[in-house]
Amino acid sequence: MKRSLLFLAALAVSSALCAQENQNLGREDVLAAFKEYNPAALEKAAANPAYNELLNKVANAYSAPRTEERLNEMLALVLNFDNSIRLQAAREEYFDGRTLQEVTGEELAALDSRVSEQIVTVVEAVFDNTLEIKELQIDRYKKQIKIIKKDKVLSQEQKKELVKQLNEQIKAVKAEIKTLKKNSKQKIKDTAKVYFAEIRSDFDKQQAAQLHKAQKQQLQAEQSAAQDVKANNKKPVAK
Repeated sequence: MKRSLLFLAALAVSSALCAQENQNLGREDVLAAFKEYNPAALEKAAANPAYNELLNKVANAYSAPRTEERLNEMLALVLNFDNSIRLQAAREEYFDGRTLQEVTGEELAALDSRVSEQIVTVVEAVFDNTLEIKELQIDRYKKQIKIIKKDKVLSQEQKKELVKQLNEQIKAVKAEIKTLKKNSKQKIKDTAKVYFAEIRSDFDKQQAAQLHKAQKQQLQAEQSAAQDVKANNKKPVAK
């Protein structure tokens, strides 16, 4: 399972959102999704100014076409808001720990293990959310089937075709759930390993960039000093 699992989600959407097909998703949609699907985040935001600022930044910045795929992405972001924060915290802890190693030379043997366990815990939470979201998808399709069957405008043939399409969608989602559940523990571990490897790689790249910058600055300083010495040697000697 790749890191994309961390952002995999599909969530049932309210009829009010679905009715606005020609509009773009934006701040109000994000906040409405928080209210319906992650009210605990709004409670935290009310009590924590920093958390509130971050939540509002996400809501203000979000803009996307109102398609089913984008709705799912937006709602995945909402549902896994805290998980994203926890992943960032694990990343920062690793960077801080590695920096301490570089500065002190002290070996922090527990750092990798601790951060790795944190990442696994987050991936497990996201995985559980993904399964729940898939079940909600199925519920949404079933509700749509009921609405279609009660429709007074559609012909029987149209109803039959639409119901058939929705049943196919339900079948596809059930297949996705089955695939996700198969060897799920190993998939979670593999996803966590991939993400942790990316964190380590990012730190190494950062260190390499900083070293290159320091070396470049040192070289420039040496060249400048050499030019000053050369200029001084060219000055006429007072008689």
